[in-house]
Amino acid sequence: MSIANIVIGPLIIAIIFGFVVGSRVHLNLDNSFKFTASGIIALIIGALLMSYGLGQFPVYNDVPIATTFLGAVIGVLIGSALLGGRAKGDH
Repeated sequence: MSIANIVIGPLIIAIIFGFVVGSRVHLNLDNSFKFTASGIIALIIGALLMSYGLGQFPVYNDVPIATTFLGAVIGVLIGSALLGGRAKGDH
């Protein structure tokens, strides 16, 4: 097992899809959950546990976790951090 064996195509598509979804996440300052560093760490740990429980797609034998699920979660976090932000009119 090596990193070169990971199927890159679905992973890249998952990151791009997660980035697009994350870029559409806007915070409503009146009624929104505030993500702190500990909340993001808990989300990543939860995503790792979830991806281990999901397992890899049956034809892939690279790692025992769902790499596309992790890619989507990472894409959502990056997309919301870079392009998300406050809703329109909340300046």
